[in-house]
Amino acid sequence: GDTRDAPVAASKGKKQAAAGNALESHYSGEIQKKLARANRRVSKSIQAKARNNARVVFVVAADGSVSDLQLTESSGSAELDQFALTLVRKQAPFPPIPPETGKSSWVFKARIGPF
Repeated sequence: GDTRDAPVAASKGKKQAAAGNALESHYSGEIQKKLARANRRVSKSIQAKARNNARVVFVVAADGSVSDLQLTESSGSAELDQFALTLVRKQAPFPPIPPETGKSSWVFKARIGPF
């Protein structure tokens, strides 16, 4: 077989992987920014009762919808824990996952709260 095209294909693959990594980083940053902006709305009364941030985990599907939202660590305040879950639900749907990443879903972890 003729293998003259093999090195070109390999370098193209590396460029695509680098582009995919940049897209992943950008997309992940967009999700975090959207949550951070919404997180500024935590009321002072809720903040006062919390001992630390609530930690949540959720799955973003290819279309940007959210599923499997769970509280993974309590803030010590039932109000802040509920606020964290509601915040993620209200921010959905997120932008669709770029097809170039090759991901059909993406697991995100976030800390919500004043700390």
